[in-house]
Amino acid sequence: MSTPEVGLRRNEKGRNDGERPDAPLDAATHRRILGFINSAMRPEDLVRDTETPVSDEDEDGKEPRSQGRSFLASDMAQKIIDFRDREFPLGLGNMNEIMNAGIVDSPVMDALRNRFGRGFYGEWKAFPRRIPRRGPGGYDGIVHAAMLRTGKVLFITADETTLLWNPEDSSPSTFENPANQPHEMPGGYSQLCGHHVFLSDGRLLSVGGGGYGHNPLARWGYTFDPDERSWSRTAGPMSESRWYPTAVTLGTEPGRVLVVCGHGHGQMDIYDEATDTFTPLSSGDTKPFPYLYPGMHLLPSHGIFYTRTGWGSAGAGGGPHTHASDDQSSYFTFTGTDSGVWTDIAPSNPAMPDRTKGMSVLLLSKRSPHVRILVLGGADNSTNHTYETIDVTALSPATAWDPPRAYPDGQHRSLPSGVLLPDGNVFVCGGIQQPNSPCAMFDPETDSWSPMAALPSIRDYHSAALLLPSGKVMMAGWNNTAIEIYSPPYLFRGPRPVISSAPKLVHHGQEFVVETPPPHGKSIVKVVLVRPMAVTHQTDSEQKVIELDWAPNHDHAHPKKLRLRAPHGGHPHSLAQRGYYMMFAINDKGVPSVAKWIYLQ
Repeated sequence: MSTPEVGLRRNEKGRNDGERPDAPLDAATHRRILGFINSAMRPEDLVRDTETPVSDEDEDGKEPRSQGRSFLASDMAQKIIDFRDREFPLGLGNMNEIMNAGIVDSPVMDALRNRFGRGFYGEWKAFPRRIPRRGPGGYDGIVHAAMLRTGKVLFITADETTLLWNPEDSSPSTFENPANQPHEMPGGYSQLCGHHVFLSDGRLLSVGGGGYGHNPLARWGYTFDPDERSWSRTAGPMSESRWYPTAVTLGTEPGRVLVVCGHGHGQMDIYDEATDTFTPLSSGDTKPFPYLYPGMHLLPSHGIFYTRTGWGSAGAGGGPHTHASDDQSSYFTFTGTDSGVWTDIAPSNPAMPDRTKGMSVLLLSKRSPHVRILVLGGADNSTNHTYETIDVTALSPATAWDPPRAYPDGQHRSLPSGVLLPDGNVFVCGGIQQPNSPCAMFDPETDSWSPMAALPSIRDYHSAALLLPSGKVMMAGWNNTAIEIYSPPYLFRGPRPVISSAPKLVHHGQEFVVETPPPHGKSIVKVVLVRPMAVTHQTDSEQKVIELDWAPNHDHAHPKKLRLRAPHGGHPHSLAQRGYYMMFAINDKGVPSVAKWIYLQ
């Protein structure tokens, strides 16, 4: 491969089209450029850019991933190293030093600005309003966050109350109280340390909780209505009180939710939206779950997979698990409406990383493997610098996790957050106990990682990150009243496509039309449905990104109208439960539109 005369190979998906070449460097980009130059031990380190993500073979099919991409020309790299070592042996402190000396010219600075700018790394910004403190709890900030179909985010706060936040409003009215609070209702209690999922009508079901410790009252569920902004208690209680449980929306029948654990035992209940009551399983409740918040995901078979993620105990930090049996992944198959059986996959072994206080994310793809699960991080510092994946498209007792692999950045992540973006990538943030901590992006299509902009605040225990309809990511929590907003790299790659009209409701398997004004239509390459997140304690059984099929009569010659087919509820790879989704159109540069809410009936 030939080395370009100056700068970066032009990768259109990395271009920062929103910035002028002569614009002042923003501080984060400036720091990244200085870090790149000052960390180089020899000119070759500046010639090869090892941080640019590439697949196993580069575009010409000849360059392996480990060599990186061509970046600076050899003679330019030598001049930079010589100047730095001669004039600034402790490292450059400002790019003006090397610019004023005439060592680099504008084309080289343009290449550096582009490669280390927001088009590759994204950008964090602080939201201008802090989360108000209103209740008796011992911490500030949030613990739980759920993305409501109204565009507002419901927080269950660390002060043991609930709060609504409008991410599109920076005025003091951005925060508002719901019409009522669960802990103020007769027999009520704080929803702190419960779990939650969305029901088929868009309400949020919250189960268990009770505050900063086991509460015998926490046997009921509470539903939150986004339109009425109000809480209601379920008509019936669960089989027992729960603290740190996990809930999973089922796929077989609308409005059914499996509730597991929450006190160091199994005891599985099923909530029925039609009756507003809970029923214990009649048979199959055989897995003890000594961990709290066991990581669970819905399977193509409409069963449930246990990912080995969970909480050995409440609180920050931790260490290796003490219950070896809990590190065994299993899947639950329903044999009836309220019965089933657990089946273990390939046995765990002592060499497998402990995933206590890690996070799991469900990955869907039109290409094989169709359904995978990613697990990352954990509390054990000897293994939490790794991640694993498993193909769960079709399970058997012989199914096994892929071998653990280390993050390229070498970071140890305990209590990390993983957020699925509209383009299908996973943004990983938090879980590193230092300010300005590294973030990363995982591309499931190539199984590659890229470094992202550093997270300004420490986000540890009791923190939450979720995707907003804007395509940005919100991060909050960990005894911190600030909200930070991350704009991924795709928001700095040029104009965003626009969905000008779309149906508010579609049926499973139905063909429908989405309109987009010129010139956006020709550039749109896919449309996706994203299940809104409802996350706490690095546990979220909700999020998924489903790519829609083009309808058979889709006409690319008339791109204003995009003819699509909704996922079929019974399709083995759809995993699309009835309910509300954010719909994004994505163009050929990977740039998503602002989401439109759509109801899948």
